[in-house]
Amino acid sequence: MLYTLFRQSVAMIDPKPKVHSAEPLTSVGSLIWRADRTIEISLGIVLPLSMVVVANEQSELLLYSPTPLDDRTQAAIDAVGSVRWIVSPNPLHGHFVSRYRQIYPSADYVTPSQVPIEQWRPWFDPMRVETRDGYAEICGYHRASRTLILSDLAFNVRSANKRTRAVLRLNGAWQQFTPTRLQRLLVMKNHAALQTFYRWAMNHDFSQISVSHGAMVSNEASDAFTQAFAPWQSS
Repeated sequence: MLYTLFRQSVAMIDPKPKVHSAEPLTSVGSLIWRADRTIEISLGIVLPLSMVVVANEQSELLLYSPTPLDDRTQAAIDAVGSVRWIVSPNPLHGHFVSRYRQIYPSADYVTPSQVPIEQWRPWFDPMRVETRDGYAEICGYHRASRTLILSDLAFNVRSANKRTRAVLRLNGAWQQFTPTRLQRLLVMKNHAALQTFYRWAMNHDFSQISVSHGAMVSNEASDAFTQAFAPWQSS
């Protein structure tokens, strides 16, 4: 019942992008960039939202968790490669996809229901994590940059306005890399799948972690991941 209400309430949210004047894309490693934006959810709650752009050696681009697309962002994307895949990593991250699909009609649109693993595996290792019945998230490991890429499985918000800070503290997710209390309560229910995800992640030599909501984890990333996902370590 609570999960149904959660999905219904999220479906009603119409996030509003805040004005962005910084660089449209920031390089965070070899063949990887982030588009860091902020969105207003409701009632003055403002969250960071980041899209990850990763490339293979042929300059084919995978856009993970699309943020609002404006002319400057489009130009920056086009300058680094050709968009081949547009990925909504979970059912909550499709608000800004339609514009990308209009601008890049030849790109494949990917959701958790179908992940082109064999096309990606030489350079990008994907993992579909079914955290509960009817809900899954695509995570990935980008080999060239040694980056673990997550969407909502963990937050890492380090700065926010007063109201947002209060909400994140209640959610156990203020200024730390961690799954939120809401995710744990309503979404992260499939213990076996999360154990498999934990083993998959730890089998990769990642040096940094990107999340959709918050800053990159770039210091002692493996230790941070182990601590955050301790409940799902294999016994």
